[in-house]
Amino acid sequence: MKKIIATSITFFAVKLYAMTFTIDDAVFISLKNNVSVERNEITLDGLKRADSHSWNSVSPSISLGATSTLPVNALSDNESNYTAAFGVSATVSVGFSANLYTTMKNARLNLEIGEITFSDALRSIELSVRQTFYGLLYKKKYIALQEKNLELAKNQYNTNLQKYNSGRLSEIDVLSAEVEYKSAIPTLESAKTNYQNDLDSFVQLLGVEIDENEEIILEGNLDDFANTKEINLEKIEIYSSKVKSLEKKVESAKNSVLDKRFSAYTPSINASLSFSDKSWYLGYDGNSPEAKKTTSLSISATIPLDSVLPWSKKSDAIDTALDSQKDYELQLKDAKKSLQLSIDSYLRSIKQSQSSVKSKQANLELARKRYNMTYEAYSRGTKDLLSLQNASSSLLSAQVSLANEIFTLGKTILNLENIIGVDFGTLSKMEK
Repeated sequence: MKKIIATSITFFAVKLYAMTFTIDDAVFISLKNNVSVERNEITLDGLKRADSHSWNSVSPSISLGATSTLPVNALSDNESNYTAAFGVSATVSVGFSANLYTTMKNARLNLEIGEITFSDALRSIELSVRQTFYGLLYKKKYIALQEKNLELAKNQYNTNLQKYNSGRLSEIDVLSAEVEYKSAIPTLESAKTNYQNDLDSFVQLLGVEIDENEEIILEGNLDDFANTKEINLEKIEIYSSKVKSLEKKVESAKNSVLDKRFSAYTPSINASLSFSDKSWYLGYDGNSPEAKKTTSLSISATIPLDSVLPWSKKSDAIDTALDSQKDYELQLKDAKKSLQLSIDSYLRSIKQSQSSVKSKQANLELARKRYNMTYEAYSRGTKDLLSLQNASSSLLSAQVSLANEIFTLGKTILNLENIIGVDFGTLSKMEK
């Protein structure tokens, strides 16, 4: 990735550093270093932990205790007979309820939703990187076109200046060529500034530190999108993270309804085992009674009755959960419709853009042919400078327009790939 060119000069070396990125390099680095990825990983780890411990409501509760008693009169020196006691106790209790099932299922659903969210975050970052990468390629090509236009304008100005000095051209033609030449300079500088600003944003998106003296080289070809075949989704398995997430939320809402019903109508059972050992002893005579040991087991069942009242809190909780379920079902239905509408819209835009690319490719060839013919005619003196400038301007406009249309096509394809859940690059490489 990093290419280092070193030139040794007698006692010191001059190094030129260049950081080269392909689109795959950029995606890999961004997914590795992006802060939002790390934050989503923390959230996902928490959901995994909650899922693996979701059964802990039946984890036994254990308590240990110790007691010691000593009469106050035993502290007197003339007291020779007193009774003191020391004892230990332990209790183990376990509770059971039908809500254990819904609790464990809810933790699993939350994890699955979290995994979808994490995957969606990765795709969102990759989409941003790819669109920014290709946007930089477009602006780099735009700069190259403006540089070529500036060079042509400069050469034309120098040629006209020589002709003027030799008395073969009027002063107005020289001034016109000079205006054309100098007008191209700020346009080029503005394009370079815009490119550098976007490049800085791109580096930030990658999450890497790059020395200001390093040159960043982007390896890629925006024209690859111009060769995209007609897109057909019949054999493509569409996976929408938004739809899938809402399906999980509907399932979670149904589980919540079941959980509230379990709380309202099913009994809860609690089992408790207690052990106590009291060891007694007397004062100076050393005699002590037998230790008192007790062990008890208790099992209790609690059945809620207030849930039979339609105005009770538990009944309201069930109705609220049902409302939430209906709301998610409506969101899911709407998301499926919106997905299909978005797919149809992107397909139409891609088809229109592909047609526009072909048309602009033909226009570019005509503009190039017109410029070449006008230049030859101008060199022979049969065309004036204004005609040549117009032809040059038309050629530049056709080149920029074609490059912009290809970039627009590429962005639309990437957006379509994103919403249908296929790997980026799948549609642009599709065979007829």
